[in-house]
Amino acid sequence: MAKLYFSTDQKEARRLSYLYQQNMLQRIYHGIYSDDLHSSTNLIRQKWMKITAYIVPKGILSFRTAVELKPIFYNEDNHIVFVTSSYVKTIILPGLIIKVSKGDSNSYVEQVMPDLARSNLPRLLLENLTVIRGANKGIKTIGAEGVETLLAKEMRHHGEVFSNLIRDEAKQMASDLGYEKEYDKLNHIISSMLSTNSNTNLKSAYAISVAKKIPYDRDRLNLFENLYLYLKRSFLKKRAYSFSNTSLKNLSFFESYFSNFIEGTEFAIDEAEDIIFSGKEVKNRHADSHDILANFRLTCDPSEIDITPDNSSEFLAILKRRHAYLMKERPEKQPGEFKNAINKSGNTIFVAPVDVTGTLCRAFELYKLLPEGLPKALFIHFVISEVHPFMDGNGRLSRIMMNAELFRAGLYKIIIPTVHRDNYLNGLRQASRDHYFTTYCKVLDQAQAYVETVNWADYGDARHKLEIDQADKTSDEGIPIFNRVLRNLKLSDFN
Repeated sequence: MAKLYFSTDQKEARRLSYLYQQNMLQRIYHGIYSDDLHSSTNLIRQKWMKITAYIVPKGILSFRTAVELKPIFYNEDNHIVFVTSSYVKTIILPGLIIKVSKGDSNSYVEQVMPDLARSNLPRLLLENLTVIRGANKGIKTIGAEGVETLLAKEMRHHGEVFSNLIRDEAKQMASDLGYEKEYDKLNHIISSMLSTNSNTNLKSAYAISVAKKIPYDRDRLNLFENLYLYLKRSFLKKRAYSFSNTSLKNLSFFESYFSNFIEGTEFAIDEAEDIIFSGKEVKNRHADSHDILANFRLTCDPSEIDITPDNSSEFLAILKRRHAYLMKERPEKQPGEFKNAINKSGNTIFVAPVDVTGTLCRAFELYKLLPEGLPKALFIHFVISEVHPFMDGNGRLSRIMMNAELFRAGLYKIIIPTVHRDNYLNGLRQASRDHYFTTYCKVLDQAQAYVETVNWADYGDARHKLEIDQADKTSDEGIPIFNRVLRNLKLSDFN
């Protein structure tokens, strides 16, 4: 693996110079060498902080670099770093430009590495409100909208009092460093964010949402936007089905059975039949029995499952009402109330409680733009799964909301049989972590296509079909046979 070498004293300088003369090292800059004799561009960009600290030893990272703490894309060949020191200079390295501006590099700073500092928060806010002209326009600063967004993040995490502390420190700093005009802009932004009447003067959508006390998770919204675009360019099949009371009841039984199995509420099918069809509670499992029964009652009630939201207020209300019914025998899970603490699954941390309402409402704006049926169903399912708005029951609720979309559109509902569970969860993980939606969408599309092959009008036929296809088995046991069934299905075209 390529390494950089720095001349730290005269002895080391002579040694490195000798190796360079013997063509064993490549010289990057005065006193900096690499053992990569071909191209050191990637290495330089990876080690840019150490290189900057060496070349500009009394400099500080400033302007946009102080915010992002990474080299900024300049053109296809170069990235750029902005530094403040006691002189003006442009340093050009392979793939990296260090742009040094003259200014105070001792005051209002904070360390990012033992030998490298950056402008502190109030100072970098002022720097990034500077009007830039010439070649670096649009590159050197994040601009007013970027400053608004950054302030909104700070306010969301630290509260409104913190914004006033920033304003107070920036006022003195502006006088000391000559940023009076920039301070006026900053003062106006903070005032707008703290006022319920003037936040329309803000440019950043995120800052406006925070000012209005409805913040959202910007990273999750970006994820939802990517899924929305993926669904818009895909060609999804419409698998129409006219439900009778009997077929809806039979399908809803297996929908509820498998949905609860995914979440660890495991019963034998015979036990689930006793709970749902005979009202027999499994001994010592009152809450578990209710979970599967409540899920069934929600999904087989045509007057309930036919309801889909027309606006964001209805969306929130439907979520809370269905969750309250689903979890009513688990009062410790706060049925019908959005979570008040962070929840996570493995390494995935879901949306923070303060951001739940805003994130759901912003996601709903995208939901409205999608066609009815499978596009809306896949989208709303993923949003609820990814936001995880409640303490528990989010997976089951996401599948209930998904199937309400399909039922309303006159399409087959989706069940996730036990054999398909691992593929389903893997698809969710890939979508969440990597913005890769193909597995997620294909797994649910396969599940709907499979549901289409079952005779739901006859309960015995339906159960027999699921069992001979080994849909009720674990992935280890049933996947070879189940996959052979899936290979014969006609699926949607995902791009």
